Amino acid sequence: MGTGDAISELFTDFGNYSAASNASVSTLACAMFFGVITFSSVSLATRCYLAGDERPFLTAHSPRSEPLEVASFNSVYSLLHHSTIFGFILFYSYLCEFHPIFPHSSKNYERDDFFFLIILFIVASLYTLRKNDPSERMEEIKPGKLVSPSKKTDVLNRHQTEEWKGWMQIMFLLYNYYHAEEIYNLTRILITCYVWMTGFGNFSFFYLNGDYGVVRLLRMLWRLNFLVIFLCLTHGTTYILYYICLLHTYFFFMVYGAMRFSSNLNYSKWGIRMKLSILALIIVLIWDIDTGVFRLLHWPFLGEKPMVGAASGSMWEWYFRSSLDHWSTFLGMIFALNHPIASLFYRKLEQQSFVREVLGKGIVAVALLGALWVWFAGPFQQSKTEYNHTHAYFGFIPLITYIYMRNLTPWLRGHSLELLNQIGKTTLETYLMQHHIWLTSNAKSLLTLVPGWPKVNFLVVSIIYCVLSRRLHHITLHLRGIILPDGKKDDCIRNLALMIGIIGGFYILAFSFRLFGVLNFITIGIVILTLGFMLYKACMDLGWEEFKKSYQNYILKRGEKVLEKTVGTGLVEPNFDSAINTISAPIVGFLVVFIMGLTWHGMAQVGATSVGLLPENCERFANQGTWISIDPCNEEARGTGYRDYDISAYASCGLKGNALEWGWNETHPSSHCRFRHRDVKSLREALRHRTIIFVGDSMVRHLYHALLRQLGMASAGAYNTKVQKRSFITNTVGDTIMEFEWAALATDQVFKMKDITTRFDHASGEKTGTRPDVVILGGGAWDRLDAYATDEDRESHQSTVKELAKEMSFARSNNIPVVWVVPTTINTKALSEEKQANIKEEDMVSMRALYGDLGVTDAATFVLDGPSFTQQRVLESYDGVNYPLSTYDGGAQILVNAMDWILPKLELLESFNAPDPGSLSNPVLGLMMLCFVFMGLACFDGFMGFSYLASFFGKGIMPSDLCDEAFADLHQRNEEIEDEKAGKEGASTIFSAGISTSGTTIASRSVASTTVRTTKSARSGTSGVSATSGRSSVSGRS
Repeated sequence: MGTGDAISELFTDFGNYSAASNASVSTLACAMFFGVITFSSVSLATRCYLAGDERPFLTAHSPRSEPLEVASFNSVYSLLHHSTIFGFILFYSYLCEFHPIFPHSSKNYERDDFFFLIILFIVASLYTLRKNDPSERMEEIKPGKLVSPSKKTDVLNRHQTEEWKGWMQIMFLLYNYYHAEEIYNLTRILITCYVWMTGFGNFSFFYLNGDYGVVRLLRMLWRLNFLVIFLCLTHGTTYILYYICLLHTYFFFMVYGAMRFSSNLNYSKWGIRMKLSILALIIVLIWDIDTGVFRLLHWPFLGEKPMVGAASGSMWEWYFRSSLDHWSTFLGMIFALNHPIASLFYRKLEQQSFVREVLGKGIVAVALLGALWVWFAGPFQQSKTEYNHTHAYFGFIPLITYIYMRNLTPWLRGHSLELLNQIGKTTLETYLMQHHIWLTSNAKSLLTLVPGWPKVNFLVVSIIYCVLSRRLHHITLHLRGIILPDGKKDDCIRNLALMIGIIGGFYILAFSFRLFGVLNFITIGIVILTLGFMLYKACMDLGWEEFKKSYQNYILKRGEKVLEKTVGTGLVEPNFDSAINTISAPIVGFLVVFIMGLTWHGMAQVGATSVGLLPENCERFANQGTWISIDPCNEEARGTGYRDYDISAYASCGLKGNALEWGWNETHPSSHCRFRHRDVKSLREALRHRTIIFVGDSMVRHLYHALLRQLGMASAGAYNTKVQKRSFITNTVGDTIMEFEWAALATDQVFKMKDITTRFDHASGEKTGTRPDVVILGGGAWDRLDAYATDEDRESHQSTVKELAKEMSFARSNNIPVVWVVPTTINTKALSEEKQANIKEEDMVSMRALYGDLGVTDAATFVLDGPSFTQQRVLESYDGVNYPLSTYDGGAQILVNAMDWILPKLELLESFNAPDPGSLSNPVLGLMMLCFVFMGLACFDGFMGFSYLASFFGKGIMPSDLCDEAFADLHQRNEEIEDEKAGKEGASTIFSAGISTSGTTIASRSVASTTVRTTKSARSGTSGVSATSGRSSVSGRS
């Protein structure tokens, strides 16, 4: 082959193979979109760098973002710069997901490691204990004196809520990483807390600022959905896969609608409570009573077709997810409404004498802890399925208990743990990116960068994951400030519409290319280079000349020394338009894009792939493995024995072969052959609605029982002399039918195969019996033992084997896969004298070769090589033929991995019946929740009535008595509210007596006729997943 032919083949392969052909349309649309941005961004950066002008770089790295100005070179470059970095991170996540350098690893729960990391984080966090406001001096508390809190020391101040989100996020992430199912119920509580914060934060913002405008709405939706939408587009996944974002978005609209509707009632003592009461009744009708309202409201948007992230359809998935937390946001709104009362309640108690304060706080704490214990001993101990039915109605108990205890003293309210605070700021990004750059395969497996070193790999992957998540947090907020500037509605709508239009245009372009069969790297590259150069030129034409002219002013403003060229008086300016600069800039942009494309293509060629069904080419590797000795006395095993079985020490440590496990030999990542242990849950799912028939002798019967054990029947194959071994056996495990038919001789196997293939009349299409999805067939040892004595016997046997091969081929031609099980290794020394004369290992070697020569192995869909998983353990064969049960478990795992390409596709969509929404409804518990809700509203208590217990030990601290004092100032000023933004969208209001219309902070207000000042803590008007708005805090509320 000549050089020209080799280059031609390379570019043909580059344009049509692997990466581009296997990627989704949306993925390639994003590739073009970010490729164009990268080309222009790098070209512009090169132009400025070669000219020696640092202004664009300083603008791009400024901590504050400025609204986009198309005519400003610096502004456009800042937008392109952050978009380019965003694209690089998405590109990295895509490679980690679909073309990783090493195959993804399976999750493995090690309780000791899990709790070790939890405790380690706690200890490390304690070293970062900080005062929320180091400059503030804590006011001395004296009996009879009411202390005024600042925005950093009030109940649920911003430092505290970020800390709360931080430690919950650590728990949630480690739960996902280790698949720690034993804390599932606790994880549900964590998610409830996040969704509760959506109600708490957003209600607080709208209550304090009255800003219901388009800008506020768009900025909030951007914060919640910017990253997740691009992840969906880049990875070709579904929005519901990242269901927590959907939860926050959905319930944000609930808060927005409740506050926006009749907003004039929001500042009426009973008006707002009436509105919330009506909302509570609506919640009951949708989720707590199976009236069909849920389906009616959601059917235009959700379906029942299985999809990624929703195996039972998006309708059921969303019903399940939303049902678990359908009260959480609403309860957060109630607490936000009563927050000034809760703040005053604590401070009123602290105004009492020390004894009264302790008794008052103590009795509420005891009552809450008592309720917590009842919940812990009751609903919390239920199984996962049972707990899901009650969680929505009891999950608030640990939540309000935590809030009460966390704010019990001024010192607790004024201090927080900085490490957890920082983690809490990026919970949205860490939640989303865990799916692809920490975990993989939609959070079902682990990203592996350092194979063979799981703890080192955990450390390396976690560092990258945390750094990129924090970077994404900054990019999301920075781009929001550029594209959706606060207070500029027209600019926001124009920029967002333009952005959606551009992305939509690239999608249409990619879809058209695929429709005409030309969507490959060549066409993608042409589009990127063409449009990228056009964008580069547009940026230069619009802002370059003005950019050059402003250089002198920039130098003078910086106060730098004016340099003279020689004798003249002109400033030394960068050589903006030299030939080298002009030519080099697009060349460097081209090289960067080319390297990215080459990396993508290269990783697709040599890298692994996401976890999925094994391809058929893995057949050649399936039987290649070995048994390795596992030390049963390692730290994890010793810990498990002590914790779960009260075992203090093991007796057989270090004995070679004492504990053996089957493992596959390593394959090249590009083979995409990621063999793995299939656990009970995944195996049952893979074999649902399948019928599997085993036909053969005792070797095949052992495999039959081994597969049953893999499906969860632990006692399958147990020794029992009362069970007839040479008989028909059938078992149904879940939706899987398993049958074994005894057929030791080849003649019997031919008869059984004919019977199986005629169970389905292919001419008429009528089913006459159970048609199997796969047949596992094996034999040869009994023929060698009983029907191989004479030449006539051998000829007859060979003829029968040929007929068996034909029957196997006939079955395959009728879409019935057939697996041939090669007889296992014979332990000749353990055979009886009679068997040694006929089926010693040397004889069976010839018999195995005979079946291969006569076409049996060629006729099989897959060959399970018995010697591959028995040869190493031949000395364990106690009678020369049969092995310990664990040996066949290894063979069964080979078999179930091969099922990925053996089993025909099962078309069940027509008969698939999605679960009906409504099965989680509970009218009785819904009525109970209404009682709690009305108590919180009517009794003015965010702690659902528990605060009233303190009144036994103190005067003037009943929440109903505190209401007027807590809200007096606000209600007085509410009469003076005026709309200063008439004619603008939204009902953005100001409070004329000092309430900030910008929504950043409201420091404090005088209360009633006294000089007492109450403040509301800094709280983000956002979801519990660190979805902060552009406002730094929402504070100072009466």
